[in-house]
Amino acid sequence: MEETSRELYSAVMSAGAKPILDDAAYVGTIPDHYHHEIGPFLFEPYARHTAERLKALAPRRVLETACGTGIVTRRLREALPEGAQLVSSDLNEPMLAVAQKTVGPTAAVEWVLADMCKLPFADGEFDAMVCHFGLMFVPDKRAAVREARRVLKRGGRLLLTTWAPLERNPIVKLAHQTVVSLFPEDPPEYLRRAPFGYGDPDALADLLIEGGFGDVSVDVVEKAATSPSARQLAAGLIEGYPLADEIKARDPSRLPAAVDAVAKAIARQFGDDPVKSRIAALVAAATA
Repeated sequence: MEETSRELYSAVMSAGAKPILDDAAYVGTIPDHYHHEIGPFLFEPYARHTAERLKALAPRRVLETACGTGIVTRRLREALPEGAQLVSSDLNEPMLAVAQKTVGPTAAVEWVLADMCKLPFADGEFDAMVCHFGLMFVPDKRAAVREARRVLKRGGRLLLTTWAPLERNPIVKLAHQTVVSLFPEDPPEYLRRAPFGYGDPDALADLLIEGGFGDVSVDVVEKAATSPSARQLAAGLIEGYPLADEIKARDPSRLPAAVDAVAKAIARQFGDDPVKSRIAALVAAATA
């Protein structure tokens, strides 16, 4: 299988094109790596932040899009009163499967497989919506924002986060630079292009306003982040994202070496056992 991947990549490159990889394809082993290895470092700090903001709104019916592996869902459910309804959706069925395990079978959450650009809900059905690190992967971001506005009732609130640029997230930037250095002839650009490729506060604010939202605010919020080890974090940053697929498309045998190189680079600059750093995200709020 690995030899076939190399041959396919070589054939495609010799024809003057690159293989088509889906930036939002969180399938296979990616969800488990994402959840266990980078979830506590990247997503848990903002999950708690978002849950606190939602609790202050006291909504009765909440939609979560791009729920991923349920890291935010769990905190939202804890923050909401018992009678509040929480509907959590994602485009990737494997991510939803992990999310259901994360939150637990008895949690009061309705799970829906859904595209953010074509939500299967009625107009004005929700009084709050959360989108936590999902908008970056949507090809048609205007359509996703319009859908968010459509399903929120008048006066409903949107809470949305995206990552600030790599320059504001030093460990992820280091991982990106290290992987790029291993493939100078054809560097994988996934981290800069996809998850950390939509970090302009003004662009995000303009997008929300164009989508029909008012009272728009976008703030850069920094959090302290900790990982048990440099190797765990390196494995998550590579194998918890489709970056692993970009590397495999070039040469599957080099994936372990990439994880090893990133782990050593992180340990040198940020320490090990545990790793500590600052992370930064855009935290947006808007009114429908």
